[in-house]
Amino acid sequence: MSCETRADIKEFLNENPHLASTFFGVPTGISDSILIEGLYTLIADPGFDSLYQEVLLRFSSISSLEKDLETAFSNLRYHYPGAKVPEVKTMISGISNDLFISDSLIIVGLDFYLGKEAKYRPLGYPDYIRKRFEKEYLVPSIMLFLSDLYSKTDYSDKTLLADMIYYGKAYAFAREMFPQASDSLIIWYDGKEIFDVKRHEDVVWAHFIQNELLYETNPRVKDKYLGERPKTLEIGNECPGRVGAWLGWEIVKRYQKSNPDFKELMQKSNATEILRSSRYKPNPN
Repeated sequence: MSCETRADIKEFLNENPHLASTFFGVPTGISDSILIEGLYTLIADPGFDSLYQEVLLRFSSISSLEKDLETAFSNLRYHYPGAKVPEVKTMISGISNDLFISDSLIIVGLDFYLGKEAKYRPLGYPDYIRKRFEKEYLVPSIMLFLSDLYSKTDYSDKTLLADMIYYGKAYAFAREMFPQASDSLIIWYDGKEIFDVKRHEDVVWAHFIQNELLYETNPRVKDKYLGERPKTLEIGNECPGRVGAWLGWEIVKRYQKSNPDFKELMQKSNATEILRSSRYKPNPN
């Protein structure tokens, strides 16, 4: 529905009671009138109409998004016949949030995904993160977050390897659900980053082995290889951030070559066994 008055907003929130806490992040106990007034101030701003028109232009038809989601959910139902497909809602939020995902509901803030040419772009994000706020990234991102519901994880294992395999399985899940997506859309690297890290795969692996990183448990050390960074300078100036997650995916890919049962992979939580069974070695260059 389109909201123009405070009464419209109140009706909208009453019909969607989950939005206040899940999407707008309003703490429980905060008066509805505060949220209503804040949203009214937003939509009454002349700039909001400009944003609305830009969303209409970029998403003139959401049929392609709906089609891609249906493809992904069809693949989900193929692997998990009893899976409950979440309800999907889209909205224009004043660039306040991008995605909310649960087992029953997905909310997409379309105005977060207007792309690099948009007049209005998410604030507070560096360029290396903002580049993923394009509509092409939407479905792969949704599948990544949904993977948590289907991937068994040993949360007692605090090693870097366990985290690497966790991400690797998430990327494998997204690939299985939406196979037409490129690697770059799934892992949020651009083409150059994919090329550079693959070309220097042996250097990346050697760094992890020589520095005995696989069984590192120090959160600050792990964050250097898994956290959001433009570069992993510990390895080199051309090494992208989150390279540990990328390497985890490469290990999982190698594991899948000899263990093609996708659901078996999702249920396997022992990271060391996955590494050993993968017989992973960098591809020769």
